[in-house]
Amino acid sequence: MRQGIVRRVADVALRIEPDRGAVLEWILHTPLPSLGGQTTFELACDGQGERVIALLNALLLQPGAAAPRLPQARAPH
Repeated sequence: MRQGIVRRVADVALRIEPDRGAVLEWILHTPLPSLGGQTTFELACDGQGERVIALLNALLLQPGAAAPRLPQARAPH
């Protein structure tokens, strides 16, 4: 059976943030400015979940000492 896109996104996100509750909250409620301001769940429902996986994989591949963090919505000014 093929794994669903939301599950695949969650699996990659868990490599960045080990707290399953935080990952679920992020998937459902955090708009991603770099992907048009939609949440991960909205993107997955629109057939664009692979874009989220690409974003997370890019974060994991960034060089440097700082641990990657899940993308967050920008705070209002």
